[in-house]
Amino acid sequence: MNGSIIKTGIIGASLNNHWASQTHVPALQMSNKHRITAVATSKMESALESAAALGGVQAFTNLNELCESPEVDLVVVSIKVPFHYEAAKAAIGAGKHIYCEWPLTVTATQAEELAVLADQAGIHHAVGLQARQSTVIQDIKQRIEYGELGRVLSCNMRLSTTRGSVTSRDSSYLLKEENGATLLAINGGHSLDVLCRLLGDFKELSAIMICNYNEAVVLESGEKVAKDAADQIMVEGMLSSGASASVHIQSGTYPGFQLDIYGEKGMLQLKQQHSVGHVQFGNLQVYQTLYASGIPAAHDDKHFTAFPAEEESMKFLVSKAQERFAADILGGTFLSPSFHDAARLHRLLETIKLAAATGIRQKL
Repeated sequence: MNGSIIKTGIIGASLNNHWASQTHVPALQMSNKHRITAVATSKMESALESAAALGGVQAFTNLNELCESPEVDLVVVSIKVPFHYEAAKAAIGAGKHIYCEWPLTVTATQAEELAVLADQAGIHHAVGLQARQSTVIQDIKQRIEYGELGRVLSCNMRLSTTRGSVTSRDSSYLLKEENGATLLAINGGHSLDVLCRLLGDFKELSAIMICNYNEAVVLESGEKVAKDAADQIMVEGMLSSGASASVHIQSGTYPGFQLDIYGEKGMLQLKQQHSVGHVQFGNLQVYQTLYASGIPAAHDDKHFTAFPAEEESMKFLVSKAQERFAADILGGTFLSPSFHDAARLHRLLETIKLAAATGIRQKL
């Protein structure tokens, strides 16, 4: 690397990739630690168009060539989930630092393999669990650790999205379990990561997964496409602390996100304003009530205090995640969520699927 500037290549930087173009690209352009030097897309036409828009950077269609370029220190992977594994292996093989979107891979086994390979290569690796960067999440974690709620007894998490029997053309691949980008993997993965980050990992759990719709209508064309990914997911379990946890993840309903945390001394509510069921999009607000003399009051919103929270958009959180990772690379620290964190989360998701498939309570 040249001093304190990280030469950054983006796999999936097409202007048509709404996630990358609206988050990673502006975040990296605003950073004084990064310089975008290369892009790779599936077609040279879009690669050249994106490269020109970014100021004449290198353009590739072959992700291996981007990873091997001497003009790249850090590879950002922002493509569809089934191709994450191949892209990550290419970056690791080239000895480049890597930031990969969540889900890291399709399977836990692949994620565990990448974590080992990345460690062996001596590179920094991070996964896009950017909800951890929210100051609201960090504030809640501190309040719990400082004992404001006393011993945590239980938590309930509910999240929902609108799309159940309809889909856009670009999102239709999310409906197939084999692609690893399901409701459980994306919405559930980000949200469960927040829950475990705040309260600790699951110790054991049982689960139910239901697929109410076996096909969905493509909005642009009206055609019907097959769907086998669950749209109702319910998880009941015990955390390592002994607290109980109840989680309901669903699609095809009114969108929302809420996490209620109950302690001996009080209760916290984490809500998302204008929610579409993606906690990692930001706009979070926390409310707290403490029990006078240790006795819970009758439920009334007036007993809850809303704590100040700065507006945090998805671009803001991705930018914070990239800056945190850059600080790790430049300073030799390891504070960003790594491939090991991703592998642990993937293993949790596979345990949920196993519990649902067998009807047997699973230990982690």
